[in-house]
Amino acid sequence: MCNQTQGTSSHYNVFSGACPSRKLLNDVTRRWSFLVLATLLDAPARFSTLREHVGGISDRMLSSTLTLLLDDGLIVKSASHESIEYQLTVPGKTIAQQSLQLFNALYHSLDQLFPPQTDTCSDSEQ
Repeated sequence: MCNQTQGTSSHYNVFSGACPSRKLLNDVTRRWSFLVLATLLDAPARFSTLREHVGGISDRMLSSTLTLLLDDGLIVKSASHESIEYQLTVPGKTIAQQSLQLFNALYHSLDQLFPPQTDTCSDSEQ
């Protein structure tokens, strides 16, 4: 069993290399995982919708990311109207909601570190 992290009631400890929470932390904090999870907060989505929304991700990387998130139990795949959709599980939704807080902290920090660059951060680049 993993050591308890100070200040929490959890028996998991992400600072321990042997703890299963470390694998989940690694999987979730990958760049593409965070973006896919956040995208699925809006609604279940098809592969093509995810690819369009997450700018810069290749089909191969999206497929790999979806497989990872499925294996971790953070998303589920379901057939709907002859297509496959991906949606968040309850734990996936909890983690995805927290990712939005991280995104907001990043935006706030970027505003303090760099001058605004709206031309490089627009939605048209996706």
